[in-house]
Amino acid sequence: MRSTAALVLSGAPGVGKTTVGWRVWDRCIDLGQAPAFADLDLLGAVWPAPADDPYNARLKATNLAAVWANYQLAGSRRLIVAGVVESADERRLLEEATGGPVLICRLDASDGELALRIERRGREEGDDLTRLAARAAELSAQLAVDDPSDFSVATGGRSTGEVAAEVLARWS
Repeated sequence: MRSTAALVLSGAPGVGKTTVGWRVWDRCIDLGQAPAFADLDLLGAVWPAPADDPYNARLKATNLAAVWANYQLAGSRRLIVAGVVESADERRLLEEATGGPVLICRLDASDGELALRIERRGREEGDDLTRLAARAAELSAQLAVDDPSDFSVATGGRSTGEVAAEVLARWS
């Protein structure tokens, strides 16, 4: 069975999507798999967002399609994507962007751990920090009930290397 070319690491803010993504990327290089990495937050970093697409899901997918095409021209054959996938519609956008099925791994951590990680990274302060921690808990609960992912991996109390190894084993 041939593995899916695109892996998406999803989950709440602070769960470790980007950190784990880089570690998976490193391991794919070691395995000679010609990987590429994209962060959906960066591909959709524009303001204001349209009222009918508050998280810029369409823009992220459009930009991902262009970036993935360029990565493939440069020789990449596997794509690692970090970003929140909240619905089957967002999954469909990513599959259209990558030209095929995607494998979505939801990373999980407790609400307390998410809040601590968000605080430690130091990007948000005051009310912004409070709002993002609340959004992380809300999104974590939402994804536990209505999850478009194929599988989940717990990150709490584990090293990035351990999490990446499990993710990569499930992707291969």
